[in-house]
Amino acid sequence: MAAFRRRTQFAAPLIITVAACSSSKEKPKPEQKSFPGVTWQVVMDNMKCRAVSAQVSGDKVATTEDPPPREIQCPPGMTGGMYMTVGELAPDKCAVVPQGCVDASCAKPTTPCPLPFGKQLVQKLAYVWTIEKRGEKCHAEEEDHDCPPGVDCNPPAPRTFDCPPGVTEDKDLHIAELPDATCVIVPDGCLDTGCATEKIPCPPMK
Repeated sequence: MAAFRRRTQFAAPLIITVAACSSSKEKPKPEQKSFPGVTWQVVMDNMKCRAVSAQVSGDKVATTEDPPPREIQCPPGMTGGMYMTVGELAPDKCAVVPQGCVDASCAKPTTPCPLPFGKQLVQKLAYVWTIEKRGEKCHAEEEDHDCPPGVDCNPPAPRTFDCPPGVTEDKDLHIAELPDATCVIVPDGCLDTGCATEKIPCPPMK
């Protein structure tokens, strides 16, 4: 009888693979710099400029409707329909802020700051007409027509039309035409829109 041989079998070793965990933190993004202080977006419409929105230290503060836009003297180079950024360098001192400018050294040229809410910009009267009665009609002729520097130009042709109320042979009337194509009565000695506020129809073109 053959001898019994004991056979021992070993199970295959269990291999446990432990995945290495890496705790990597994302690098913080560098803080985006912005122009220090207050900046305004300025837009030109009908030859007038308004500060329509403001930004303070990177936090946008909407001021399109409430509070209302503020009047501002148009910055140099401003044209109709375009936007321009104006920043405050110091109290009552502002400058044009080009795109990407984040400090006062690149903000130029200087320009007036927006006016306080509700205050209107006073502008020099550029086109003033003298209305005088001649016979049954009135005659309007522009006073002291100023041509742009380096340009040779002629003043507009006189206009003849029905006399407005208050004009007589002994009493003339001065009318200023504003950039928005409206007209105001110019009191004696008045040189800007701060004192010329009473509206009147403009002299007809022909």
